[in-house]
Amino acid sequence: MNAILLLAAAFVATAPAENWEHSSITGNGTIGAMVRGNITDEIITLSHCKLYLPEPGKIAPAILKREKGEDLYTERDGYMAACNLRITASARGTSNYSRKTDYDSGEVTVEAADNKGKKYSHKVFASRSANVIAVKIADEAGGARVLALAGIALDGRNDVNAYAKGIKRIVEEPNYYRCEFKNENPWNDLAGYEVALKIVNTGQKTQDRGEKESCCEAFVAIEPLLKRQESNLEAMKKRLEAACEKGYDALLAENTAYMKEIMSRVAFELEGPENAAELVRNFNSGRYNIISSTGGDHIPNLQGLWAGTWSAPWKSSFTVNGNLPCAISFFDRGNTPELNECLLKWIEKRLPEMRNGAKLHYNARGWRAAAQTTIAGVETDFNPQYPHLYWHGGAAWLMSRLYDGYRHTLDKDYLERIYPLMKELAEYYEDVLVELPDGHLGFNPSYSPENWPKGKRPTSVNATMDNSIAKQFFGEVIAASEILGRDAECRGTWRGLVSRLAPYAVSKDGYFAEWLAPDQDDNNEHRHASHLYALYDDAPAEILTNKELVASIKKTIDARMDFNENRSKTMAFGYVQNGLAACKIGDAARAERALKLLTAKNWTKGGGSFHDWGRIFNTDISGGYPYLISEMLVHCEETGNGERGTGNGYVVRFMPAKPKSWTKGKISGLMLRGKILLKSLSWNGEDWEAEIVMPDGEERHIIGKGDTKWDIPTK
Repeated sequence: MNAILLLAAAFVATAPAENWEHSSITGNGTIGAMVRGNITDEIITLSHCKLYLPEPGKIAPAILKREKGEDLYTERDGYMAACNLRITASARGTSNYSRKTDYDSGEVTVEAADNKGKKYSHKVFASRSANVIAVKIADEAGGARVLALAGIALDGRNDVNAYAKGIKRIVEEPNYYRCEFKNENPWNDLAGYEVALKIVNTGQKTQDRGEKESCCEAFVAIEPLLKRQESNLEAMKKRLEAACEKGYDALLAENTAYMKEIMSRVAFELEGPENAAELVRNFNSGRYNIISSTGGDHIPNLQGLWAGTWSAPWKSSFTVNGNLPCAISFFDRGNTPELNECLLKWIEKRLPEMRNGAKLHYNARGWRAAAQTTIAGVETDFNPQYPHLYWHGGAAWLMSRLYDGYRHTLDKDYLERIYPLMKELAEYYEDVLVELPDGHLGFNPSYSPENWPKGKRPTSVNATMDNSIAKQFFGEVIAASEILGRDAECRGTWRGLVSRLAPYAVSKDGYFAEWLAPDQDDNNEHRHASHLYALYDDAPAEILTNKELVASIKKTIDARMDFNENRSKTMAFGYVQNGLAACKIGDAARAERALKLLTAKNWTKGGGSFHDWGRIFNTDISGGYPYLISEMLVHCEETGNGERGTGNGYVVRFMPAKPKSWTKGKISGLMLRGKILLKSLSWNGEDWEAEIVMPDGEERHIIGKGDTKWDIPTK
């Protein structure tokens, strides 16, 4: 039986992974490793965040136009694993097996004993300082271990097709692996990649009983091969030599210093529910997964940065219409605002294509983010079933994540950096908003990811999500302009546009309307809850002071959850969306229902997370899960005029959706808006007390009972 031990700072399995998806994972934001944990024939699958296999084609001058029978748009380039590192041995029998991921170091340890009680272990981690995968093997029996690089097995038709279509040549040697691509396209500079292995035989160490222990260390470098490059091998060899000279233990100490500090910023404890240990474990696993897959200009793709095949599901894209924002939702609340730098770099790298997309498809100024993208910001995968081109919210959703970084840190230098992008994006909205027959401004065509009005096609008019994102974004750019003392004349224009956007509505069947133009009926047999966007991160008075709207939200959450609760092909981040909306309306039971489903069905046996029940390795809820738990316990917004970032203070709502079964617990280290640190929030029953550190360092002690709002003046 593959039991799992529930520890706060580690994930421990008592059997090897049944497949790559259940592997234990380690990553440094650029390279990663998935450790299956087999003793006699270990498979460690290696990955690099840039390894997207080029699809042939060219950028479309016009979507869906054809010339000589060929599509002029392209599929997304597909994410793929690099290769395997195999460790083979002839051990006889094993006992006392464990496979552990230590969140405080990023190290995965596989341990066992043979039938004579001799201990064996191999340890793996992705070093941030050296940018290598480090391996250490110890064997009391002194047995020979063979380490070698090897290719990834073809796993099904998609892999076979991707390999045949895209792989030109492979060089496979024990210490060197090279893969060259057949195709190229204008926006992907990869021609292939290289992997190099260096093994250090550290010899035998005499044990206390006079027996010999065999030890060795190994280091692996992975590097993309760019067009016009012959090889990176010499530079990789130097990197490996430096890693060998420093040694495994010294590199691990450096990694531990980083991981322990960042992981210890936030802590969660819980008593009461039967699944309390799982809730705490998944809270920590999720944080670890996102931190481990973020770095440089990389933010988590659908699989973080890990892969086990030649062809990842959905090409492991950056899916902006839900998955990506969910994955990065805990950046600020989790007290890791520096990770926003990676998101900003990711956007800046893709801006040329994003600007071109606004001009090409809408003759608009500014920029727009494609709903699905991989190596570049080009618009891909547009078709009648999924008309992503008609969804306008991608760029503003990403900018809202960045602006929330300012709302949490109050760093004006940071705001100065992101404001030009915000102002430029406002120009896009100025150009694409149109007057609708009812006199409101809105979007036509529009799209509610990835749903459609009942009985109609997905293309729609004025989807609520598009409307909500525009309202939120204009509030943010107005606030940023006011804070920085810029563009007063633009603020007047933007406020005028907001005043003409459609109000939220209740549908004829009593649901929270997903489309704000007539003759578009509800369709609740769907996985997303896109139209609840306004309640993911904020608590707009326009909704919460309207009893009819609140009642419609409850009915909507129930309908979406009822549809998804017993479907294996569901979507985990849809539960997060419903749960976040439940938190804002103060509905603990509905929030808990969403969290229970996320807890029971969407985690791997190695600490990763799934998209569906027990299948499709996917990291979006690794960020959304801890974010949802935090929103169940505390929410913070500015007071004042309702524009995000201005006002005379903050209102903190404690215990807005704490389940009754959570009888006792504590959460600490959360960053709140206003540069307010929630040093600790502990509760026993309905009684709670909080320790808050204000921006000037003043500490405040607050006590309360149940769902309570607390005003904190700051000016």
